[in-house]
Amino acid sequence: MESRFGPLGCGEQRLAINGTAYDIPALLSQLGLEFDDAKPIDALATGEHYVIRYFDAQDARVVAFEFDEHFHMIQEMRAHIAEWVGEDAYFSFYAGH
Repeated sequence: MESRFGPLGCGEQRLAINGTAYDIPALLSQLGLEFDDAKPIDALATGEHYVIRYFDAQDARVVAFEFDEHFHMIQEMRAHIAEWVGEDAYFSFYAGH
């Protein structure tokens, strides 16, 4: 995921899509991805599409959700958080405990 979209957190906190600026919570809502366990990370414009990355605490996975200018899903990539922080990671920040 990082080889394709860059290091986690390197993206933006706002994107302009079709002339409208969206912050990450608004993007999650627009895409139907707004749920209690979603922890926003960043958003990117790839030149062809857009990507929003968030942490899905229920699955302990980082998600890269790629979509077009009409907010239609192109693809979704998921990677377990342990790939970044190791198997003995402390997840309290992400899990909300």
